[in-house]
Amino acid sequence: MSTIANIGKRRKCLCIKTMHIVIGNQQRDLFTKGHIYDCVIRDSAQLQIYYKIYGDEFDLSCTKDEFDENFVLSDKRK
Repeated sequence: MSTIANIGKRRKCLCIKTMHIVIGNQQRDLFTKGHIYDCVIRDSAQLQIYYKIYGDEFDLSCTKDEFDENFVLSDKRK
C-alpha cells in the first residue's frame, strides 16, 4: 500500500488509456484503462499544476497536459 503525500488535494482519477513499461523482455502495465487510482493535485506557487498518481506498483508524477492525455478526475472524492 502506498503512502499518499499530505501536500495537495486528494482525489480519485480514472485511467482512460493503458500505460505500459518494458523491463528487460517483459512488458508490464503501469496503469490500466478503466481502473480508478488515488491521486494528489499539487498546485505550486508557480503557474504549473502537477499530479501524482498512485498505482499498484508504480507512482507517476506528471503535468496537467500529461494527466489529461491518460486520466480524468473521478467525481468521487476521498
